Amino acid sequence: MITRITIISGKDSSPLPKTTPENIFQSHPLWARDIESFSPWNSEDAEYRTYSTWISGSRTGVPIAVCGSCVSSLDVAWRLNSLEDLSEWGSVLAVEQNTGRGQVRREWISPPGNVYGTIKWPALPEAKPGEVRPVWNRILPLIVGYLTCNALRDLGVETQLKWPNDILIDGKKAGGILIEERGNATMVGIGLNLSYAPARELLRVDHAVPAGKINTDTMQLGPLETWVELIKYFRSNFDSIISMKKTDDFLYELADRLVWFGEEVKIVDGPEGIERGVICGLRSDGGLVIDYNGEQHEIYSGSVMPL
Repeated sequence: MITRITIISGKDSSPLPKTTPENIFQSHPLWARDIESFSPWNSEDAEYRTYSTWISGSRTGVPIAVCGSCVSSLDVAWRLNSLEDLSEWGSVLAVEQNTGRGQVRREWISPPGNVYGTIKWPALPEAKPGEVRPVWNRILPLIVGYLTCNALRDLGVETQLKWPNDILIDGKKAGGILIEERGNATMVGIGLNLSYAPARELLRVDHAVPAGKINTDTMQLGPLETWVELIKYFRSNFDSIISMKKTDDFLYELADRLVWFGEEVKIVDGPEGIERGVICGLRSDGGLVIDYNGEQHEIYSGSVMPL
C-alpha cells in the first residue's frame, strides 16, 4: 500500500530542513537500521522543486516524506501542503524536532530515535444541520488514538488511550496526538516515544503522568518502520469507522481502549468544582462523562490523572 518513501532536503532558497540519507543514518542506531532496511535510496533533483529528494521504492503512490531536524513535522507538512506536494494520506516523519509542540502549545521534547509524524488526514463527513463543527472532527483525536493503539497492538505493543489524546503504556505516557485545521485541510500530528522518554522532572508537576517508552531490551522498533505500519493500518481501517451511522457506535468500541474506565480519577484544569470522579462513559461528541457525588458531568477540557 505504501510504495513511496522520500527523504527531502531543502535547497538554499527553501525553509525546509536540509539533510541526506547519511545524516539520518548517523542520527541514531534505529534510524541507521531503517535507512539500511529501506535502501537503496535513489537521488532525484527536479528543478521546479525547492527541495532535493532521495526515493526508496516506487515513484508513484502516497508518499512518506522523511525530513531531518526541523521545528516540527507539522510545520513541514503545512509547508509541503502549501506547495501542493502533500496529498491525502501523505505524511511527514521528522528525525528530530527543535520545537515540537503538544496540547496548548506545550513543548514536546523530541530527540532522534522516536516517532514525530504528521498525516494529511482525509476529509471527514460534513456537519449536520445545526452543528457548528462536525461531530466527526470533534472526536478525531479519539479516532486517531484508537487506531494508533490497535496498530501498535498488531506490532506487539499493548497501549491504552487516555482521554482525549494521549497514548499510555503501563500507565505511562508514551505518545500524544495533536490536530491542526486550516481551511479545508486537517493535519494529524503523532508523537511516540520509542527509545527515549523525558525524565519526570522535565514534566509539569501534578499535570502529567510519568513518561514511558515503547522499546524494551527485547523489542526495538525503528521510527520509519513503525510509521509505515501506522499509516498502513490507518488507511485500511479508517473508512470502517466513518461508515458507522452514529459516533456512539464507534465510541462504544473505543471503551475497551480507554484507560481508567470505571475508576475514580483526578480532574486537572477541568470545569470549576469538578476535581475528581469516576469515568463512566463518553458523549456522542467525545466529551468525557464523569460521575461525581452521584451526578454525571460532561468534561470537554482538562486532563484526567490517577489518584
